Amino acid sequence: MGIRASSGALFALVAAVALASPAVVLADDLREALVQTYLTNPRLEGGRARLNATDELVPQALSGWRPRVFIDAGAEAVRGQGRLLDAPDTIDSDRDTSRIGLNARQNLYQGGGTVAATNRAENLVRAERANLLALEQSVLLEAIDAYTAAWRDRAVLELALNNETRLKRQLQATRDRFQVGDLARTDVAQAEARLSRARADVEAAKANLASSYAFYERVIGKKPGELEQPKDLPPLPSSLAEAQALAETNPEVIQATFALSAARDDVDVARADLLPSVDLSADLAYVDEPTTSLEWQRQGSVGINVTIPLYQGGGEYARVRQNRQIVRQRRNDLELAHRTVQERAASAYDQLLAATAAIDAFRSEVRANDIALKGVEEENLVGVRTVLDVLDAEQELFESQVNLVRAQRTEITAAYQLKAATGELTVVDLELPVEPYDAQAYYQRTRNRLFGLDDLAGAP
Repeated sequence: MGIRASSGALFALVAAVALASPAVVLADDLREALVQTYLTNPRLEGGRARLNATDELVPQALSGWRPRVFIDAGAEAVRGQGRLLDAPDTIDSDRDTSRIGLNARQNLYQGGGTVAATNRAENLVRAERANLLALEQSVLLEAIDAYTAAWRDRAVLELALNNETRLKRQLQATRDRFQVGDLARTDVAQAEARLSRARADVEAAKANLASSYAFYERVIGKKPGELEQPKDLPPLPSSLAEAQALAETNPEVIQATFALSAARDDVDVARADLLPSVDLSADLAYVDEPTTSLEWQRQGSVGINVTIPLYQGGGEYARVRQNRQIVRQRRNDLELAHRTVQERAASAYDQLLAATAAIDAFRSEVRANDIALKGVEEENLVGVRTVLDVLDAEQELFESQVNLVRAQRTEITAAYQLKAATGELTVVDLELPVEPYDAQAYYQRTRNRLFGLDDLAGAP
């Protein structure tokens, strides 16, 4: 009972979405879906926020060049008694002291650590920008996958429904001929069996379509309308060598390159703890009633402090060694990124060639199966072919049509996978009608900020 109820709900979902009239459901094309994804996808929004957070590393590093200024204040009440030598009476030594001071500290040299920290922050920002581009490619490719999967499963459902309708007519015709003694009961049973298989194909197609529509809505952010088949493929490399050469500019390679530079800067940051540091200090203070003999006192001082580390427990040496190992890791990450994009480019290029060849083959197969079905139906009417021959021809036509649709979808996804491998699957390279996200805007606004807690990106 529960399975039947679920099947009914699934049919209602598909009937409401997949079989809606074009006059009611607006048509979607792939470019519109990509724009919608770019503007609303939460993965992209999260990636942009992560880039903004990384941008804040730069003003944090630059703060090492700037002075620290602070005020300190305090008050003290002293109550006491005492007796002077050769004096018989005691005297009170009460004193209420208050103090306020202005202090400033400016680092002049920190073993090169401030320079290294600034370079590290800049390289991390560049790496995160490349990472955001890689994320953009991943999200757009996922949107293409969702769109084409929904289009494919919608087309397969239509083919399955057409096949079911055709087999219903075939079963009715077979029963009519059985009634007049022209065919045997076996022919009717064979037609009934094929219709049952067709109905199972329809139910499977409905389930696949419902799953694809849910995937579409998760990635693209809205329910699909009438999906148009993507017609024109994007400009693509003319050879595998060209594709692999372009792959060297993939954002993942760029990200790994800057991550390696940042790791090297980390070594310099850690090494700075082994070197002397020089600080300039200035203090100005006012003290009310500092002693029993003074009513108030003003004082100021300026000094230079030099700190030379001799031994600090060994932790600073461990940090240098640790960061050197991270450099080795990042160097291998870069090599892996090179190999990965080369492999992706080759794989996508080969898949594209295979899909294009498969489309030509399946188109020829569909034409041949269509001609064969018509011929077998005519031959069946004159008794040359059996009902089973007709049913087999119908099944072969249906399967070749489904294979053609799947190959068309594979060609589209392989083409865009190749674009992603070469680093060209962005809204700029695809020339989508949307304003590209400015990855440097937040950085330019926050880089030299001296104070303030307001969020320049508008987050709560």
